[in-house]
Amino acid sequence: MKFQIIIAFFLLLSTGRISAVDIVPTGTSDDAGIIQQALDNLHAGDTIRLNGTFVILKTIYLPSDFTWILNGSLALGENVTLDRVGWVATGIDARRPTGITEKPGGATNIEMSGGTYYGYNVKNGSSSIRFINFVSVTHSYFHDFLVIEGSDDGFTLGPGSNNNECRNLVGSRAHGNALTDKGDHNKWYDCIAEDCDSDGWTPKCRYSEFYRCIGRRNGAPGFGMYARIDGSGVPVDLGDTIVGNKFYECEAYDNNRGGFDFDISSTCGEGALVKDNYIQAICYNNKMQGVFFRNKRPNSLIENNVVNIVAYGNLGQKTDGSSSSYGGGVSTEGSSESPVRGINGWVICYDNKEWDVNTNNATGCNITVYNPSNKTPAVLKKGSASNILTVVNFNCSDVLEQWCQQAYCSNATTEVSPSEAKPSCPLSNNFPNPFSERIRIAYTVPTESHVSIKVYDSSGKEQCTMVDEYKQQGQYMTALSGSRLPGGTLYYRIIAGRHAETKKIIHIK
Repeated sequence: MKFQIIIAFFLLLSTGRISAVDIVPTGTSDDAGIIQQALDNLHAGDTIRLNGTFVILKTIYLPSDFTWILNGSLALGENVTLDRVGWVATGIDARRPTGITEKPGGATNIEMSGGTYYGYNVKNGSSSIRFINFVSVTHSYFHDFLVIEGSDDGFTLGPGSNNNECRNLVGSRAHGNALTDKGDHNKWYDCIAEDCDSDGWTPKCRYSEFYRCIGRRNGAPGFGMYARIDGSGVPVDLGDTIVGNKFYECEAYDNNRGGFDFDISSTCGEGALVKDNYIQAICYNNKMQGVFFRNKRPNSLIENNVVNIVAYGNLGQKTDGSSSSYGGGVSTEGSSESPVRGINGWVICYDNKEWDVNTNNATGCNITVYNPSNKTPAVLKKGSASNILTVVNFNCSDVLEQWCQQAYCSNATTEVSPSEAKPSCPLSNNFPNPFSERIRIAYTVPTESHVSIKVYDSSGKEQCTMVDEYKQQGQYMTALSGSRLPGGTLYYRIIAGRHAETKKIIHIK
């Protein structure tokens, strides 16, 4: 094979080895060989940059201690032959055909960014391929890229993965789930899982944190937390623990099932545990519940979870479209043999089908229901005498003590001038990042308003204006050419009415 590797002399160490390698596509049907050869010859601290449109037919294995930058795209080709990769332990074989993973034995200190990864699930004809599927990766940083059209999961942190950071990842149109965390102590910022056939997110994790993450327009829940370990299934999967996770300022909307589902289903093994999770989120226009806690297995437990949410317009339907007795806001399903207990916190619920808050199938719950002055009273079902549902009437001129009140009122108030704009949930995503010739920015206008997008250098000097006009509510795309921009770190600032956001982008000249 004729390898087309362009060597870049970014840094020449005293040993004489090269610290950065640029790769361009081979022009054949499979670039996996050239990429793997470059990876196998890297030293600690090296950088590999893939420039162009790549196709792979074999699994790629990443080492530790290096930086991966994709300037372009990388796709799974037709008729791929991929290795089966995944967690293996006594009674568990969770291996799946995988496109990109770490080298056997685990990896650490990887930085991976930029570009778009195409799974092309229809072409591959397989329903089980996991595109980027790490088993045991630690202390690594994954940011600013898209994974779309995977035939199963798009991006997975496996059970041995911990202390990683993920920022600005978008998982879209997966045949299975877009973004998955099965590890512990990972952090996710401004990531989106959308338009998937199954769940958007599957955070089967422990002590992970999710900031401003979104699950939208998925065929199952936006965030589906199922307390089972994949790959056993004799007769059901083994029970797992989903413990100590925190969701801050997240959103789940327009999903074909619930917003957040914490689920010990009949297919989970005994001994499953869902405990000490905190959910701060807005859940709306979902076909089922906003936030749902369900336990259907004996010797399993859901307890001591806290909600701080706004839930509205959720239909509370069953999968067949008929009405559910649990309602659309915050709901529980448990029994004395399969307990759900200690659901606590603060909610604003309105315009949900049947029930706004339903703790009928749980015990020991204590929830404060804030009722906005301009909304009809929340419809509540208390159930057990051990549950406490306290209703507090308020309006947005009151002192707002809880996040759910502040989130509700920030959407209910009128627009303010750009100088008073406040940070919101993510307004935009950008790709590829880093970029050389052009970067695309996809952005949302939450309400009809004036929109401004300006680019600044690291000193704060304005470089250009990308958008400066009045726009209707909706989703838009714009592009920025790098031809007249300085290299290095840049920032763009988007203001849409009273919503604002600043994001870092990297221009490689």
